[in-house]
Parts: sequence; C-alpha cells; structure tokens
Amino acid sequence: MIQLRQTVRRLLQSPGFTLTTVLTLAIGIGATTAIFSVVNGVLLKPLPFPDSDRLIALVHQAPGANQDELAASAAIYFTYRDNNETFESVAIWFANTASITGSGDPEEVPRLVSTHEFLPTLGVVPLLGRTFNEADDQAGNPATVILSYGYWQRRFGGDEDVVGQTLVVDGTPHEVVGVLPREFRFLQQPADILTPTRPNRAFAFVPSIGDRGIARLKDGVTLAEASADVARMIPILIDSFPIVPGLTKEAVQAMQLGPNLRFLKEDIVGDLDDVLWVLMGTIGILLLIACANVANLQLVRTETRGQELAIRAALGAGWGRIARSLLVESTVLGLVGGIAGLALAAASLPVLLSVAAENLPAVLEVTIDRTVLLFALAISLASGLLFGLIPVVKYAVPQVATMLSGTGRSYSSTRERHRARNSLVVVQVALALILLVASGLMIRTFQSLRDVDPGVVEPEQIQTLRISISQAAVPEFARVIRMQNDIADRLAAITGVESVGFATRLPLIRSGPSGPFSLENKPDGAPLEIEFRYTSPEYFATLGTPIVAGRDIEWADHYGTQQVAVVSENVARREWGSAEAALGKRLRRGPQNPWLEVIGVARDIRHHGVDQPAPDTVYLTSSEFLAQFASRAVYYFIRSDRVGTAGFLEEIQQATWSVNGNLPLGSVQTLGDLYERSMARTSLTLVLLAITSSMALLLGLVGIYAVLSYMLSQRTREIGIRMALGAQNSKLRQMFIIQVLVLVSAGLILGLGAAVALSRLMTSLLFGVTPLDPATYIAVSAILVVTALLAGYFPARRVTRVDPMQALRAE
Repeated sequence: MIQLRQTVRRLLQSPGFTLTTVLTLAIGIGATTAIFSVVNGVLLKPLPFPDSDRLIALVHQAPGANQDELAASAAIYFTYRDNNETFESVAIWFANTASITGSGDPEEVPRLVSTHEFLPTLGVVPLLGRTFNEADDQAGNPATVILSYGYWQRRFGGDEDVVGQTLVVDGTPHEVVGVLPREFRFLQQPADILTPTRPNRAFAFVPSIGDRGIARLKDGVTLAEASADVARMIPILIDSFPIVPGLTKEAVQAMQLGPNLRFLKEDIVGDLDDVLWVLMGTIGILLLIACANVANLQLVRTETRGQELAIRAALGAGWGRIARSLLVESTVLGLVGGIAGLALAAASLPVLLSVAAENLPAVLEVTIDRTVLLFALAISLASGLLFGLIPVVKYAVPQVATMLSGTGRSYSSTRERHRARNSLVVVQVALALILLVASGLMIRTFQSLRDVDPGVVEPEQIQTLRISISQAAVPEFARVIRMQNDIADRLAAITGVESVGFATRLPLIRSGPSGPFSLENKPDGAPLEIEFRYTSPEYFATLGTPIVAGRDIEWADHYGTQQVAVVSENVARREWGSAEAALGKRLRRGPQNPWLEVIGVARDIRHHGVDQPAPDTVYLTSSEFLAQFASRAVYYFIRSDRVGTAGFLEEIQQATWSVNGNLPLGSVQTLGDLYERSMARTSLTLVLLAITSSMALLLGLVGIYAVLSYMLSQRTREIGIRMALGAQNSKLRQMFIIQVLVLVSAGLILGLGAAVALSRLMTSLLFGVTPLDPATYIAVSAILVVTALLAGYFPARRVTRVDPMQALRAE
C-alpha cells in the first residue's frame, strides 16, 4: 500500500508524462473496448431466448441445382412436424408489411407472419394475453393478432384491456389476443404485429420454398443428428406432396435436396462475423501501437531516473524490488488509462451503433456488460505489464558505478541505449502500415463498388414506396390492376414528376422469387431457375434502365390476353446469343402455364446489391398466371427532382388517397437510400478502418517525433561541437533525416510482410481489388514515409538551430 502511494505521488509530480500516457492508453483501450462490446453482443453472447443453443434455422441445399441457401415451405413444415425424431417443435415464418385501417389515418406497419409454434419455439411468453394456438392457424376461424410492446403503447396507449379489442389488418378485423414483452426482438426491423400464417396442405408443393423455418432441438440432440434426421425425411417430403407445376418428380430428385442446418444465431449474424473479427484484429493492432508509444515514454522516464535507481541499488534494494516498483507504476498507468478508455468507449458506443445500425441484427443487444468490463480490466492490466516490462528488463539492474560517477548522460546516449526505442519505432511503423493497408484496400473496394453500373441512373432522384391492396378490401384482381394503374396516373400528374412505374420487388437490395422457366425448343429441355418480377409500363424508364432490344411492357399487355415478358440482357445473350435474337422467343413456368413471348430485353440490374452479379431476371405483367398472389403489394418508383423536398410526400399521399382513402404508404425511402444500403457493410468497414488507421498514423507520428526529439536532445553537445567545427545545418538535418528513413524502412519491410499475410484474411470483404493490390501498398508506403519525414524534420530543424555555445554548455 505504501509503494502504491509512492507511485501515485511520483506520477502526480510528472503531470505531462502521466497525462500523455493516460490519454494514449485511453485511445487504444477505449477503441478496443468499444469494438469488443459489439463483438461480444453480436458473436459471443447467446440469443436472448431460453436455451438458445438449441434453436436452429431450417436451411436446405440442392447441389444438383447449384443452390446452397434454400429456406423452408409449408410442405417442409408439415413433413418435419409430423415425422421428425430430433425436434422438440417446428415453425415457419416470414416478414412483410400490413395495412392498418379503421380509426385514424391508415398506416403500413412491419409484420411477422408465423405458425402457432413460433413464439413457444423461441420460448417467448407474452406480457399480456396468450400466444397463437392451433385454432388460430386454421383457415375459416376468426382472425387474430399479437401486438409488439411498442405498437401497443403507440396505437393503444398501453391500455391493459387491449386483449379482446379489434384491429383491422389488411381490411379484415383481427382480435387482439396478446402483447409481446418490451424486450422481444427477432428481425432487423422489429415487427409491430404478428399474425398467424395458416399453412394449407392443399397448396403445399415440392420444392416450393418461400418461408423461413426454425426448430428447437430436443435436449441432448446435436446438429449432426438433426441433419441426419432431415435427410431421412426428404424422401417422405417428396412422396407426400405434389410437385410444383412445371417440374417432374425425377427433376426434383435430381436437385439432390438436403439439409444445410445451422444454429439460429449463425443464421441471424450471417457474414457479419468476418467484418467484426477483422475490425477486432485491427483495433488490437492499434492498442499495440499505443503500448509501444507508452513504452518509449516509459523508457525515457526511466532513463531520467537512472541515478535514483542506482542510489536505491547502492543502498541495498534488490533487482526484484526495483522491478516491482517499475511494474507497479506501469500497472497503475494501465488501470487509469483503462478507466479513461472505458469512459471513452461508453461515450463512443452509441455513435458506433448508430453508424452500424443497418448491419447489426436488432435481436442482439450491444451493451457494456460484465463481460466487457472484465475484458477492459484484462487489457488494461495486460497493457500496463506489456509497456512496463521493457524498462524493467533494461533498467531494473542499474549500472551503479556508471550512474553514480556522473557519466550517466553520456552512457544513456550510447547506441545500446537507443536500440530499444528504435526497435519500438520500427514496430510502430510496421503495425501502422498493416492498418493503413487494410484501410487502403477498403477504400479501393469502395471505389470499385462506386464504379459498378447498378443498372439504375441517379437513384437519389427516385422516390420509392410500397402500396398494398388487400383481398379483403378489393376481392377482384382485375380491379387491383386498374387501381394500380390509376394510382400510377395520379402520381405521374404531380408537378415535377417525370415518370412513374412499379414492381413487386425493390432493386439493388432484395432478391425476388425465382422459378423454373422452360425455353421453347431448348435442346436439352432442362428448365432454368430465373428470378421473376411483375412490373408496370414505365418501370425501366423510371429507373433509367435502357431497353436494349424490342419494347417495354404496356398497359395493354396487362389487360390483354396475350402473355408477354421482358428478359434481362444476360439471359438473352446466354440463351439466344444476342438481345435481338431473343425477341419473339417463348418461355413458360410450367406445362400448364401459357407461353410468354419475349417482347423486350432490358439492361441488367444488380438486384442483390452492387457487389453481387446481376441475376437472370424475367419481368412479367400482372395478367400472368397466379399474378394475383404476387402483385397485390407493389413498390412504386417516382422519378422527380423534388425528391426530398418539403410537401412532396404529402402530395404523393393525397394522390394515392384520391384513388382509395384506405391505402397507407409503406417503406417510404429513396432509391438512393437503397443504393447506399447495398454498400452498408463496405461503408461500415471502411469508416471504422479509416478511423483506426488514422489514429494509428497519428500515434506513430507522435512516437517518431518523441523518440527523435529525445534522441537529439541527448546529442545536443555533439551537435554543438559539430556546428562549432563548421558543420552546416542542412547537412546535420540530412543526417538525422537519414536516421529516420532507416527506421522507417525497417518498419516498412517488416510491415509489408505482415500486411501481405494478414490482408488475405480480408478477401471476403473486398470487391474489385485483390489483397495484394500494388497501388494500395505503394500509396500507403509513400504516405507513411512522408509522414515519418515530417515527424523527424521538425525536431531536427529545432535542434540544429540552437546557439553552438549554448549547446556546448548543455552538459
């Protein structure tokens, strides 16, 4: 305790050293703790459900059809529910939106649709009322709904008598049977309401896959055992349900449908773990740079205490006691820096979460909890020991005779004394280079993504919104088509609107449904798996996507009897050789469906994101077979230079209500927002790496400046002698700059080797650039050299401008 008080007193007597050390550590520890809190919340903590390690996602694969990410379906649900041996329960679910009408203005809210087993499978107990039961899942029974806590507060004011009240969902009255707990989260965007999906065996097909499935494993069952059980049930599935029209049983068997089960946590996190572990590694490098900086400061401070340590040794203090006092000092600094870093992490975490909101699953809660606090304590102690060991090794056994003879300063300026500090500078340069290379590769990736043609022109000038016309509100589908036409006409009449179109899926960020399409006169007769979207006239014109051959869809095609389609350019070139050759060709979705004549070929659109290839796509009219199940909800696209201006959305709302006053606007955003969101992961990684590498560059610059300044201050007498003998200032500065270049060159050589090895771990994050991109390595090396020269030039200039007589009297 006495030693601790003495240590604190010594540190307070050196406020400049103490403050610099604490701030440097706070930056490194704070950044590391903030990123670890995200890693902990997303990757390490279990899902917030009871026994969440038993929850799995029912994902399938079909190697025969080159598919490794197939979801679930009603047929899969019925088969697994009735025949499994390893699941405690099975459920299917999907997310969409719903129109809420009745009291007040109509609104569109996010909805989760599931079978009645969904909430019990997760282990969720409602705050009020009950969960869905088997009767709720039966067609013909009264419709029911469960409210989220937030929607209950917003719509019903937290009325505890809400159970039993009525909510009109998609034109149909639903009885409120329950309210979810406040903390319930499942989707990226929390759902406001839950409704039962009511799967129907009569409409269950194989391999129709449009839902998502989850299951809870029985206690003690492994994922491998569950996969074997699913593989056993696949033949039962194929034998028990009819095949999708257009396919044969042999074709389905050739798909080799099988399990690709994974834990629900993995399904929710996706590929986010690649980003987080890369960021955790780079932040760890930043912490090492901070420790190297502090170690250099500690070396300088310990040198200045040389005579003190020698006197203590002469008076009988042993090596262990001196080492212990040095380690106590570094540990205290580490802990204080850790406390400051923790405060910095707490302040920066909300900002980090807001920046990363689009990428982090809402079901996972990121906070500074006990695990994060223990981590911060551990790295604080480790940092203190790390930067404290170097001076302990070098100075815990002081050269008593040398120090007490008064030659300590000349001794301290020998080459051996500078070796440790120079080594630390080399390490700092190498570590900074690694971070700069990582940041440079992400900048190049971002530039490559920006250079990609997404198939859409000026997306920031396109307003998007979703309008759903429920079957309860308008039973006849012919009226739905006419109403969609009328809405498009009213929107086009708004002042400043250039064109309006709609489709059943958003481009750039959302894949559409796909199906097997057969091509007429195709030699092998094998169907193609192609995405399809229902679109309106002017859709391509609104997006700015050119029709490279033929014509666009017209309203007459929607109302007429002739079935037509527009195909993407990649389909036309691969299947028929050119866009022009595709015109007049025919394809269909099954032998019982009508042939579709190709009337146009559109430029490819990157529907899955700008970092993904443009998918094969067929664009259909709403009169195509079964369209009534796909296009009651469509996304309108409105091109105008008024997007984002005051009053524009109000005019859109009024134009829509002039057709039907019960139609809310949902998913209101610009296509520019979707474009940015399609690059959200790259943007997040780029921003965080850029901040990290900038901090590393700054710390490295400070380290070089500090070491060179101290080194030159120790050579003041030598410099004075050189100047007195006629040495020119420019020659002296050149000599010192060469010394800096030697250190930097050593750091570059060491760092380039490490960067080459570590950048390969970033391959999954890169686009349009390789981990060994020469331009990045050359640019980064140049930046580091220039920065280091600047850091060395100023102290060299300062010391070579001193008066030689003053320099000679310096010692």
